[in-house]
Amino acid sequence: MAGRPPELGKRALSAAVFVPAVLVLTWMGGIAVLAMVTAIVGRGAWEFYQMARAGGHHPDARLGVLLSLSIVAWLAWQGEVGLVPGLVLALLVSLVAALRHGVDGFATNALMTLGGVLYVGLLGSAPLLIERLSPDGDVLMDLLFASIWLTDAAAYLCGSRWGVRRLVPSVSPGKTVVGFAAGCLAGLTPVALHGWLPSLGTLHFLGLLVVVSVGGQVGDIVESALKRCAGVKDAPALIPGHGGILDRFDSYLFAFPLAYLYLRSLAFLAY
Repeated sequence: MAGRPPELGKRALSAAVFVPAVLVLTWMGGIAVLAMVTAIVGRGAWEFYQMARAGGHHPDARLGVLLSLSIVAWLAWQGEVGLVPGLVLALLVSLVAALRHGVDGFATNALMTLGGVLYVGLLGSAPLLIERLSPDGDVLMDLLFASIWLTDAAAYLCGSRWGVRRLVPSVSPGKTVVGFAAGCLAGLTPVALHGWLPSLGTLHFLGLLVVVSVGGQVGDIVESALKRCAGVKDAPALIPGHGGILDRFDSYLFAFPLAYLYLRSLAFLAY
């Protein structure tokens, strides 16, 4: 307990720097969003492969980072068009690259390489698709980030103060049912700003926030499972008080792809 205030201080200081930076980049849109996504995916993919190696696996980290960044470049250029053939090619290349480590652990190494591409490269690129899909993409992404951060803050503060029943004790002992519920409620707060999104009705925006809030917390739990599987406490540190990019953007890796699927389904139903 004695070390907790300094840690909270580091988290608050880091948040005071990167939260405005992220909001400004998403508000600017275009190249700024592409630069942000490129940085998240590039560093996140590298962290994923470092954790995989800590767990005793031998993925091809250079190839994985390159393929992950290739997805970013492709989605920025062409969107969804041609994505499936590209993913098939990534699978084939990952299988061939794993041959250099021999038969021992071949399948695991190949799938670990591809797993990083899908988990960080594909999921991490979702903002680029949202920007293409929504006419209010810049404002929408700011509100989605706000929902994610409010969810995370409320889940942490309420869970640590009042949480008793553990949500998934075998994966993330710190997560509680109270924290999860508080996070879900806090994540809905941006609905008060639905007037900033003329292209999205109030109920649809509320549904989107539910998806983002729940999905973000599931993403946090999934990243905890990955770290436990690898036997590490945090991803390689980058942000003081927050661990690595994967620790800070674990919710993002689920929330934004789910937001994209939700918006895509609305567009499909409208059509």
